[in-house]
Amino acid sequence: MDTPAASPPNANPETLRNEIGVLMQRFESEPEHVLQVTRLAVQLFDGLAAWHQLGARDRQLLDAAACLHDIGWSVTQPDGKGHHKESARLIREFPWTALTPEEVELVALVARYHRKAVPTLEHGAYSALSPVQQRRVRILGACLRVGDALDRRHIQRVDHVEIRLTSDRLEIVVLSTRETGAELFAADAKGDLLRQEFGSSVFFMNR
Repeated sequence: MDTPAASPPNANPETLRNEIGVLMQRFESEPEHVLQVTRLAVQLFDGLAAWHQLGARDRQLLDAAACLHDIGWSVTQPDGKGHHKESARLIREFPWTALTPEEVELVALVARYHRKAVPTLEHGAYSALSPVQQRRVRILGACLRVGDALDRRHIQRVDHVEIRLTSDRLEIVVLSTRETGAELFAADAKGDLLRQEFGSSVFFMNR
């Protein structure tokens, strides 16, 4: 069983917001996109709370990872190749006071898994975590992957997401007054980690 984590040097939530803001100001060139992704990822987290049973601190870590998931673009221009891994590196290198070292690693890994491969024990940093921490990364990463997909074109088409959850079926309903075909297609593809955790009965639809 995991022992309780030590408190960060400065546990004030406002300090965490300020430190996220420093990194965004330094490295993020498209804040509208990452703030939209963050909003949608957190909506997914909240809607799935009865299933994942994670807490308020996990919500804060997801918020941090979502805000920072694309900062690696700043060092991988022009094609962004490998930017997810660079985002994780930049998160690890920042002198956080509002996160513990363990939390920094969780945020870095959630940001790293917003695209490409899902977590696997072949990845050293992930495999070094306890099973409880690995599950946190998978759940938060699943929310971020879907949130990112729902802004696939970086044009903020999705207004809101609603969750319809039963014991064996999950429906993610996209609310928008505009066409969202590309976003739904991307979400279905990047719902891979969510399906891995919940089961195959995960469906995306619009209203």
